[in-house]
Amino acid sequence: MEEEEKDKESVDGLIKKLIYQGIGFAAMTKEKLEKAVSELISSNKISADEGKKIVDDFSTNVDSKAKETEKKIRDVVSETIAKFRPATKSEVEELKKRIETLEKLVASLD
Repeated sequence: MEEEEKDKESVDGLIKKLIYQGIGFAAMTKEKLEKAVSELISSNKISADEGKKIVDDFSTNVDSKAKETEKKIRDVVSETIAKFRPATKSEVEELKKRIETLEKLVASLD
């Protein structure tokens, strides 16, 4: 059971890393969007209120998509682990002991 907890923590860490990378990408994109909106405001192509709304809508959408993506990733990882649960370290050790016992038994038969 302890091994499964470590595996789960490892998967959680990977998921968080992927989400943070996505957020970093979104932050870079937001900076570029803010710069473009600022230029549009400066050239009087849109109002400051319109520019603020564009940036706010983008931020809200990114936050929503990040949460949605995190849930999808967690679901996929959970399903995959459930289907292909690898043997835990303790299970492998138990199998090694059984093999050693059987090898000794076979050797004693010779």
